[in-house]
Amino acid sequence: MAFYEDWCKNNGDCDCSWKKCLIWTTIIAVLTGVIILLIFAFAVVFPPKATANDAVLLRLALSPGSPSPANSTASYNITVTLSLRNPNIYRGINYDPIAVAFSFNGSRFDESATVPAFYHKPRKTATFHLTVNGDGKPVKLTAGGVAAFRAENATGKFGIEMRMDTTMQYKGRKTKCPLAVICPLELQLVDPEVAATAFQRTKCTILRAKKSGC
Repeated sequence: MAFYEDWCKNNGDCDCSWKKCLIWTTIIAVLTGVIILLIFAFAVVFPPKATANDAVLLRLALSPGSPSPANSTASYNITVTLSLRNPNIYRGINYDPIAVAFSFNGSRFDESATVPAFYHKPRKTATFHLTVNGDGKPVKLTAGGVAAFRAENATGKFGIEMRMDTTMQYKGRKTKCPLAVICPLELQLVDPEVAATAFQRTKCTILRAKKSGC
């Protein structure tokens, strides 16, 4: 034991070897973390994330077509606040103009809303306020759709789907990628003279093309 202690004192390598191991382990761990971060930042791309933060339904009325339900008309007033987040660390996203459509029971009744083309910076959230309204707009409902409307109208709570379609392109890549955002909204009909009903924040589904660069 004395010999080992004397040898360490004379050579000074015993403690230093542990220190060197610790230092090199730390350096390797940091370099590995940096490499992984760079891979995620530059090589891997993530699709945007969308959330319906708020929605208000002030009006939804249906006049069933006769003799065919496909000749029905709808009157409505809907406002939706939606957030779109770019989770990528490095890559921004260029969006073409975004087409917005609202559907009930699988039948579209409004396609008037749009969002202008824009550049989405990395790690940033873009917020949109969309309002659509119409009076006596044609809607091609099935007989089942008319029955579903009557059932939901009795409760004042409606299932509405909002869909956004566009083409996006990641910064530094040439591929144009089709993108769809689908938000299922559970909306309680609100009396304009009464305080708004609370809306439950809803996560939207992202559909993107399964091809290289997307």
